[in-house]
Amino acid sequence: MDKLFAVLERFAPEVMELMTTRYQILRQVHHNQPIGRRQLGRNVNCSERTVRAEIDVLRVRGALQTTPAGIYLTPYGEELLRDIDQFAPWLFNIQILGEKLKERFGLEEVIVVPGDSYLDPFTHKDLGRAAAEYLRRKIYPHCILAVTGGTTLAQVAEHMREGIHAEKVCVVPARGGLGENVELQAGNIAAKIARAIGAQYRLLHIPDNVEVSTAEALKKDIHISAVIKTIKSANILVHGIGPALEMARRRALPEQEIAYLENHGAVGEALRHYFDCQGRIIYEIPGIGLERSDLGNIKLVVAVAGGSNKAEAIKAVLKNGLESVLITDEGAAQQIIYGKGVD
Repeated sequence: MDKLFAVLERFAPEVMELMTTRYQILRQVHHNQPIGRRQLGRNVNCSERTVRAEIDVLRVRGALQTTPAGIYLTPYGEELLRDIDQFAPWLFNIQILGEKLKERFGLEEVIVVPGDSYLDPFTHKDLGRAAAEYLRRKIYPHCILAVTGGTTLAQVAEHMREGIHAEKVCVVPARGGLGENVELQAGNIAAKIARAIGAQYRLLHIPDNVEVSTAEALKKDIHISAVIKTIKSANILVHGIGPALEMARRRALPEQEIAYLENHGAVGEALRHYFDCQGRIIYEIPGIGLERSDLGNIKLVVAVAGGSNKAEAIKAVLKNGLESVLITDEGAAQQIIYGKGVD
């Protein structure tokens, strides 16, 4: 792939430019439909004349539908956008970021989407779409998929769709999560993914941040213990990563615990574990479900997180060394590798 795009860049750079423009048009319509030509031109930084010509081409090819209300993507256009997403790193010349991250953290695979989620909410949606498409390729019959909660995983669930072999696939929350915004709870996200792909799901209807004694008592319940057994048998885990102090405050940790995190240099959080810049776990919230120590038994561990503001958090978690795949964005990747965000 690298060689193909390198040859295209030398031999027909105008083709690369045209592909990039059309990709941006499809992306902007996807996120803003129905959208007018003038607004679309501003969003992709092209003249209205250029945009009009490209819209006509994409309409004739069945990717766009023009109406008095504005421009829409057709089902074929949605499919085309998903297909081109796979080539976006080469179109925007950011594939090298993925290679550098793979080498630096010993990862099996890295997917980098263009843009910075911290600055552009549509990049956050693109991140979710990329993760959803990756999952669709990795889910297999009879597998158990565990997911965490949070805004990024909610976007993954939003973009999951049918059309895969979900025979006897079971989707579960990685840990309990009552108390958060219901849309961001791991259980809600697990159920939404399962419904989208036609899989089964099992839920853990308990809070995550419970006292150790309470957690031990709950584990003795026959129904809860059965769900926990399923969770700990997960073949695939998809989890988010967040800045430590931001996550601690979002979960309403007591001030003395937040002070402890600050004093011990916490920078990242994943699965209710807090990490310092060296990747060491410095604090853990007791709960029920997957623990960090369980990740070594899971075949595929996927971290999904983006935004230049999360770079330090992502680095900290990856240094701990249990993730095999990272799906991130250009903003986070640039910040991790070069110490600067997207220009």
